[in-house]
Amino acid sequence: MSLRPSEIAAIAAELAPLAGARVEAVRVHGERALTLDLHGRDASATVLVSAEADLTRLHAATRRPPSPDGPPAFQAVLRRDLLGARLLSIEAVPGDRVVALRFERDGKRLSLVAELTGRHGNLFLLDGAGTVRASAGRNLSQRRRLLPGEPYQGPALREADEDPARFAPRGAGRFPLSAAVEAWYAAKEQAQAAAQARKRLRDPLRAAAGRMRRALDKLAGEAARVPAAEGDRRAADLLKQNLQTVRRGARQVTLTEWTEEGARQVTLALDPALPPRENMERFYRRYRRISESAARVEARAAEVRARLAAAEALLVQLEAADPAVLPRIERQAREIGAAPRPAPQRPRRRDEAAPPYRAFRSVAGLPILVGKGAAENDQLTVRVAKGNDLWLHVRGQPGAHVVLKLEKGRSPDQESLLDAAHLAAWFSDARGEPVADVVYTRAKHVRKKKGAAPGAVTFSQEKAIPLRVEPARNERLLQSEEGAAT
Repeated sequence: MSLRPSEIAAIAAELAPLAGARVEAVRVHGERALTLDLHGRDASATVLVSAEADLTRLHAATRRPPSPDGPPAFQAVLRRDLLGARLLSIEAVPGDRVVALRFERDGKRLSLVAELTGRHGNLFLLDGAGTVRASAGRNLSQRRRLLPGEPYQGPALREADEDPARFAPRGAGRFPLSAAVEAWYAAKEQAQAAAQARKRLRDPLRAAAGRMRRALDKLAGEAARVPAAEGDRRAADLLKQNLQTVRRGARQVTLTEWTEEGARQVTLALDPALPPRENMERFYRRYRRISESAARVEARAAEVRARLAAAEALLVQLEAADPAVLPRIERQAREIGAAPRPAPQRPRRRDEAAPPYRAFRSVAGLPILVGKGAAENDQLTVRVAKGNDLWLHVRGQPGAHVVLKLEKGRSPDQESLLDAAHLAAWFSDARGEPVADVVYTRAKHVRKKKGAAPGAVTFSQEKAIPLRVEPARNERLLQSEEGAAT
């Protein structure tokens, strides 16, 4: 929602007492939003000017929006030209959602023009002659040439709106209308943030539920093979009873099987390259392979059904969840391998070396770093790990050094410790074993001796985990890798 022309005019009138104040600070928030700290003898305030889509507004602010990771170029221009400047006036263009803040510095006039027009809004810095010096975002107008060095052209004027005012002055402060507008937009921002947070969790939960349903279909197909395996056992038994009558090199044989209903003739397909006994063993082996896998298939299916039920329950909870509950839902989603992937990392420059580790996340969200090789293990352990971090390795097996990152003074939670231990086992020669002996200690107790082979270290004050490997945990951890393909 954008402010109406009449609302912009009312706020500009409320901010009129700031005329004469000087610009003490300029901060750009996002692409098309900024705050100005204005201090004067008669009035002082932080003024927020935003041309961001759906959040276009102008008002005195009691809080600033978050700042971007890197300072935008527009901020450097504004600080160079506006810091120390004196505000002359705040003028709303009649009948349109445009406001101009006029400044004077060292005898020169400048204007900050805010087009608060919703999706196509923008901010422009003009010199005294009305020439564009810089803009917050790229020009979105196809009719106007709003580029540095070009004369500024305002949007086509519209008729003044006649809708009733939506904001009633709030509080007893100097800028009560601004307080009402700020409160309304704060609630809107919270609602948007909550919706985005829900979507961030909803999409991977739905994707995970889809994967689980496909896994159940595949497991059902494997389970359907079990009855057929009984036929292999009966065929093997029948061959065993008639080995002396089966001719070597035969492609098939017809034998009599005695059942409760009486005798029946059964024709069995044989491998002519195998002797009769080996044909019999072939039937037995196929029967044992399928029947022995049946228990594993059912156990796996039960596990997937439980995870699917948990994912579907979380999706139901998510739709009505209070924002304060979302971290708990994310933790539970992480436990079943359905958490959102970490935000993509900044692309490396060509001359920037790749990190010596792969990065994963524990169920509690803690970073787990895994060395990529022997030399990289040394870099991870000696240069990257901090003293309080936890260092893990599989005892007696070649493998990766693993570092569980911890804040100073913090101890690892049990689930994060088990997650790190599972990664240590997975990235070692113990992969595929049902159990592994994983040792861990604080990184400050790990030493690299001079002249030792790459990856070879000594350590003390270690403890051991007799780890029983959980395949579902490995699956969740591997899906949490940062930078991995989706």
